Amino acid sequence: MAPPKYTTWVRVLENVDDEMETVSKDLGFPMLNLRMGDVIKVEQRINRTDYWLGCNGSDFGLFPLDERLAPVIHSQVRALYDYTPTDMEEIPFQCGQIMDVVTQQSNWWIWGSYDGTSESNETKRFSGVVPFNFVEPVPPDGEVDNPEPSRDPSEAKVKQYPKWEEVPPFRVRVIWDYKAQSERELNLVADELVLVTRVWGNSWYQGWKEFRSGTFSANCVTKVGIEDPVGLNSSFISLQDLSKPVKATRPPYHRYYVRAEYNYEATAPSEINVFYGEVIEVLWITPDGWWEGRSRDGKRQGLFPSNYTRKISDAWRALHTR
Repeated sequence: MAPPKYTTWVRVLENVDDEMETVSKDLGFPMLNLRMGDVIKVEQRINRTDYWLGCNGSDFGLFPLDERLAPVIHSQVRALYDYTPTDMEEIPFQCGQIMDVVTQQSNWWIWGSYDGTSESNETKRFSGVVPFNFVEPVPPDGEVDNPEPSRDPSEAKVKQYPKWEEVPPFRVRVIWDYKAQSERELNLVADELVLVTRVWGNSWYQGWKEFRSGTFSANCVTKVGIEDPVGLNSSFISLQDLSKPVKATRPPYHRYYVRAEYNYEATAPSEINVFYGEVIEVLWITPDGWWEGRSRDGKRQGLFPSNYTRKISDAWRALHTR
């Protein structure tokens, strides 16, 4: 652990008047009574608990680390401890590491980024979620310490933060190259197609390309509608020979169907269950063998392995489709 170098301030977003006699007795300090707009100066971070010690004006005592309060953060934070990720969206860091704050993920979590060294000794950009109780805010430019924030209650607004959300899969086309800034991101090349399965507000997508899932900026892609021409010549893989115009097309008939020869159980959110004997409408054919399809009732849409199915004859199609 590195000792804190800077003052940490915490803003109160909602009234806090918890009666926590057991906590006060166990930790040996009284609980602070807090009102919206109060600002707490952190005096001690108590390890392995959900409480810290601080001063609210002349009052000294404990306060909880929950969503009723939020630390005041500027453009950078400094790590006070080493951290090993416990989730795929988190990043590792060493004590003393300075990280840029991309955004506050929630009141007590931030999305941080820094240049570091990989296990293979290569310089790389780490970007992901960081728990605030492992870091401290770095003062703004020109300041030697973090200044005391305003106690105006109008500043104590409950912030609404985006969260990763599962969405029905949809396709996007890359409109300009995107270079991954971390192992969790995808490298994208203009005119590629990616299947999106999760979104973070309007800023970030998570999708599949070449059997790999990763995140990327929503600013470098545009959505592709179901009826837009993205069929036989399209794939998760880069379109071939980008120096020449490549026109992706739908199958040569209005609709294209396959019948399932085996059951298939989906293993990812972007996939669908396939049942022996059912008919699937093909929406997107790719060279890698994973096709996008839709069940006849329209309730299931996603990827399935094409080698679990067989093409239905033109006669069947002529009799059963319009």
